[in-house]
Amino acid sequence: MLKYLFQIVFFLHISTVALLAQQAKIDLPFTTVQDIDELLQNQFQKQGQRLLQIYLIRHAKPNLKKRFFCSADQAQNYLDNYNSAPVCELPSAYVSIELIKPHQIYCSSLPRSQETALRLFGNSYPIVSDSVFREFELKIVNAQSIIKLPLDLWKGVSRMSWFLGFNHRGIESLKKAKERVVFSADNLEKLANQEETAILVGHGMINASIAKELKRRGWTIVQKKGHLNLGATILQKVVPL
Repeated sequence: MLKYLFQIVFFLHISTVALLAQQAKIDLPFTTVQDIDELLQNQFQKQGQRLLQIYLIRHAKPNLKKRFFCSADQAQNYLDNYNSAPVCELPSAYVSIELIKPHQIYCSSLPRSQETALRLFGNSYPIVSDSVFREFELKIVNAQSIIKLPLDLWKGVSRMSWFLGFNHRGIESLKKAKERVVFSADNLEKLANQEETAILVGHGMINASIAKELKRRGWTIVQKKGHLNLGATILQKVVPL
């Protein structure tokens, strides 16, 4: 058992280092939000088609101190605080908003998503908050309070247990979460058909799942940076007029 735990810890550590290295190498701004080029859209329209796009932006980093080793109770307390924490100051160089047309911006019901959306778009665009876009729910597995493990290990084991159907008492099941993903994709497709560009300020896991669902529906990923705070995954699709 200890062997597997150490393997998971090592994997999480390497993944975190790789993610930080990748983020450090990205040119700024690494998220540019803009309308579809009019000349390009005109070309599609001459062929009886339209180009649509969807932005799935991850929220800014929450302003919350993260401890390394903790008990199960402390890990759960961290999750609770994470879901109510404000976000850190947004680096202006990270995101460039170059929209011209009117848009409504979707975000989730969680503070980190709402606050990010308001800071990025609130002065110019209406913000629509909906719990359907919230991150997949998570609770820490039950364990003796004296056991202290890395926080990421608690989260990883708890999420894995949730995926396997063993850790969803009191929170939504994986089945319910998948249904929410389908409904989220429906809403974003509807908005994209109305405005050509749909924008969601959401969360890492649900954004990735929405992108997967949209790909299944024929959308193409043209940028994939949604695993980074303030990064965006952008999808496009050509549809008939």
